[in-house]
Amino acid sequence: MRVLIAVADVGQGVQLEEALQQANFTAKWSDAHADGPIASAGPSVSPVLSAPEVVVLDADRLGDRLGAVADAWRDHDAVPGVVAIGSSAEAREHAPHARVTLLAPTASIATVGAALREAVKLRLASGMRWPVLRAALKLQPSPNEPAAWGVTILHARNVELEIARSALRWHAGSYATPTERFAHLREERVLSVPEQETSARIDGTLTVQTLVKAGPLDAQATVRLLWALVSMGAVDLTPEVRDVATPARRGLAEIRDHLRARTKRLEHSTYYDVLELTPLAEFHEIERAYRLVSWRYSPQALARYDLAEVAALGQPIWDYVEKARSILVDDAERGRYTDYLRKNLKTMKTMWAIEVPAIKAAAEAFARGQRTLAEGDAHRAMSELAMACRHHPGHPEYEANLAWARFRVEVASGKDQQTTARALREGVEQWLVGRRPWPRALVALALLCAAGNDADAARWHLHIALTIDPNLPAAQQLAHRLGIRR
Repeated sequence: MRVLIAVADVGQGVQLEEALQQANFTAKWSDAHADGPIASAGPSVSPVLSAPEVVVLDADRLGDRLGAVADAWRDHDAVPGVVAIGSSAEAREHAPHARVTLLAPTASIATVGAALREAVKLRLASGMRWPVLRAALKLQPSPNEPAAWGVTILHARNVELEIARSALRWHAGSYATPTERFAHLREERVLSVPEQETSARIDGTLTVQTLVKAGPLDAQATVRLLWALVSMGAVDLTPEVRDVATPARRGLAEIRDHLRARTKRLEHSTYYDVLELTPLAEFHEIERAYRLVSWRYSPQALARYDLAEVAALGQPIWDYVEKARSILVDDAERGRYTDYLRKNLKTMKTMWAIEVPAIKAAAEAFARGQRTLAEGDAHRAMSELAMACRHHPGHPEYEANLAWARFRVEVASGKDQQTTARALREGVEQWLVGRRPWPRALVALALLCAAGNDADAARWHLHIALTIDPNLPAAQQLAHRLGIRR
């Protein structure tokens, strides 16, 4: 086994070189390679330097560069395995992210030898690329073209499981999304029927760990198939939803953003903020708010998605919702909570537990703004809606409709329609993320999306608005214009 000891410390390098040679390894120390591979060519160059099977790095010295240096070695033509030696807290922190086995400087030569043999065994699992795939399958190098796909898939079905499993282990929570090559691969009919059925589930909304369990292939066959598809460039693995090219992906990406934003929004907040209600809310308003929050954040609603690591945020959010509702619908409990807020509101973060005069003034200004906007007076409407936002800053409906009125005013003054719409849209999206659905705010957002030439996003927001409130006139008109049939 060819072992390159790529450490800068001469004492550590020479000592390890001698110990490994005595243990029958072909080992060579080189401080020149301590920061990554360098060109080593020519007939006189040692094979250990030009084509190492495994490389030993100094994790203590490299620190946060460990991952970058390890990846540089994995991209080397020889595709060596990588291990690291170190004992510092920084080394222990970065080794898992660098996907390397960390050995203590005092480890016995037997322990080091075992780690080196394991690294060589799994070196072809360090990355999922076409050349590595062919090498792992003991196939000759070949262009990644249809002529080579059939035999590659055939051999991949019998690859050593640990290679595929180790390569995918770091991506268990990543979403698998088909690429253009995926469609070409299916057209070539190189997949078996069960493989086609399994690959049909790859739509960008399921993580690797979910796909492995989903069937109809057994888990081992699915691991091998996914490993091959990713290595061929037919499937892309990403920690976040890669894009919103389909409604399913858009919905998943959106709910992940909502969960994270809501967790931040509700930290040290009030029960009124949980349900997005003012202290003037009566029983029927509390129940309606609860239903709207449930529509997006209840366990039943979240169960429709493969949320990966974000799933852990769902239950605490819902527990808080249930608690808020139980307090606010009970007159006695609500009274005690009001007393508590009087004493502690200054220490809390709230957008909804505001003074009654401000609540009423904001609602009246918003109503006037809506009327004048419908009458076509965008300047006056913007003034009234701005007043509503001053009295109740952050109210989704007030902020979204103010943005739409401002858009109309600015475009009328000569500003570019699409540029203006996109800029204002970003602000509205920030107001709405992490909230319960607000139909009238969603209509304003859809209008901005349509004005910015993003019809898909406009249809998406309109669909949600009309699902919650089918009788919104503005939503119905825009839906008809965008060709949405209900």
